[in-house]
This record gives sequence, C-alpha cells and structure tokens, in this order.
Amino acid sequence: MIILRTLQISFAAFGLLVSAVWARLRPRAALDLPRRVRRTLERLGPTFVKLGQALSQRRDLLSPVWIAELGRLQAGARPFSAEAAVAVIEAALGQRPNMLFLDFDPAPLAAASVAQVHGARLQDGRAVVVKVLRPGVRSQIDRDMRIVLAVAWLGTVLIPSLRRRRVVLLAREIWRNLRRETDLEEEARNVRRFARAFHDSATVFIPDVIEGLSAPTVLVQQMSHGRDISDPALGGKAQALARIFVNFYLEQLFRLGVFHADPHPGNIFVLEDGRLCFHDFGAVGVLDSASRRALIDFVQAFAAQDPDWLADAAGDLGLLRPGVDRMA
Repeated sequence: MIILRTLQISFAAFGLLVSAVWARLRPRAALDLPRRVRRTLERLGPTFVKLGQALSQRRDLLSPVWIAELGRLQAGARPFSAEAAVAVIEAALGQRPNMLFLDFDPAPLAAASVAQVHGARLQDGRAVVVKVLRPGVRSQIDRDMRIVLAVAWLGTVLIPSLRRRRVVLLAREIWRNLRRETDLEEEARNVRRFARAFHDSATVFIPDVIEGLSAPTVLVQQMSHGRDISDPALGGKAQALARIFVNFYLEQLFRLGVFHADPHPGNIFVLEDGRLCFHDFGAVGVLDSASRRALIDFVQAFAAQDPDWLADAAGDLGLLRPGVDRMA
C-alpha cells in the first residue's frame, strides 16, 4: 500500500514540476499554476491539504494570488457519509446519536480536511456541534508523513545545503503536530483550558466542551453562531476586531503561556455582540517561562529600536545560531 501511495505522490509531484516548468516558458500558463497546485493537494488528501493550509498563511513567502488560491483549502472539503459519521460516534461514545442526543442532523454543517461538524441538541435542549474525525485519517497521515520523511532524508543526502535548513526535523515536527490535531480528546483538553481562562472575557468567546462526550475521534461543544471574520460587511469594525485579536494573543503568550496555533479565517467568527469566537484548538503552542521572558524582551527591544538588545533577545529565543555575526 505504501508503495502505491509513494507512486501516487511521486506522479503528482512530477506533474506539478512539469506545470511549473511550462509556466516559466509560457507566462499565461503561470496564471493557472496556483489552481493546479491547490487541486493536486486536494486530490492527495488530508496530509497535503494541511500542508497547503499552512502555506496559505505565509504572506512573507507567497504572492497574493497564491495566498488566495491556497486559502480555498481552508473550507469546502468533501464531506464523508452520515452513515460513517454515525459509526464513528457509536464506536467512540458507545451509543448511536439518536440515543445520545435529542436531535442529530445527519447532514454536516461543515467539512474540513480531518473532520466534519454536525448540529445536534442535548437531552436538556442545549444546541451543540458534534465534531467527527474522518475515518482512517490518522493512519493516512502516518503513511504519508513516513513518505515525506523519507523524501526529506533523501534530499539532505543529495543536496547538502538542505541539512542547514533541518528539513528532516521540520518534517518530524509537522508529523507530531498533525497527530495532535487528529486527537480530539487532546483538543477537548485544550478547549477546556482556554474556555476557563476566558470565561469572563468581554471580547472573546470560547465554546466549551460538553463533559463526558469527548473521545479521540469525537468532540461535542457548545453551539455558537456568527459571521466569518473575512465577511466584507465587517470592514467598518476592522480596527476594533484587530485590537481584540492582538490583545487575545498577548494574553495567551504572556499570561497563559499557551496559544491557539491555527488562527486562520475559518476558525474565527464574529458574534452578534461583537466578541471574537475561536474554534479548532487541535493545534496549540506552548511557551515556558524562559521563552516568555525572552519574547517580552524581544518586543520591548523592537519597540525601543535597540539593535543590541534585540540581538540578545533573538539569541535567547533561538532565532540566531551560535557564532552569528552580531554586527551584521
């Protein structure tokens, strides 16, 4: 199976390489290249969709055309069947949805690369969402990342300059993060932590999990409604929303030491009362106290425009290698 998958990925990569060469020769063909890449990533499945989603946040590396096209990977994934969702819920929680919930909508509200969400009502009438992991997605990610890891290792052997970029370590880190994102029980623990930390916030809302209804493949949370953060109708509130967003991250980084690590537009709603509502806590970063102190120094040094202080703080954060030319 892994041989067939390796061939599939290799043929896809070769096809994109040919398209990229053709785009260099024919400028008109270059206009279609981002769409081809996005469609190829969708065909290759969840692992590569997640990689494309990560790239869509790199405005420092990619042009607006690429950002817009890869940004389409954030939503619109093909849903899996209601029967499969019911089977996952029954296997995880021990009962079928019609026994666990007063109502359960078999049609998904939304589908993403690793899970989809269904609407439901608890026996006490509360509206909730039921997040269900795609069947087999963890094994598929493991298989794909073994291939990516092998390619990364081979690349460092054939191209020594890649060793300095530590691509093998990068591939291992991506793999670890993807495994964490596909463990909904870990996500439930993350949600509880953030919901409790911000339960009395006037600007941020975190829908809490429902106790006793979480497992590695299923997560049940409070229902929340709101506008997509990218809705043009919110343009008049942009400055206020940006201030809320920045303050939320300052609280996470410097007070909690834990932060939401995947804040793409599909994970943020604006509630009717103006609060920002955050979802999908599968990817969470952690800062220890030493890292927080170094980050505070870095921000202060940047604000003061002090290059020596900034270099010291960057070194403490691990952004500069030992022996780097400080004067440069």
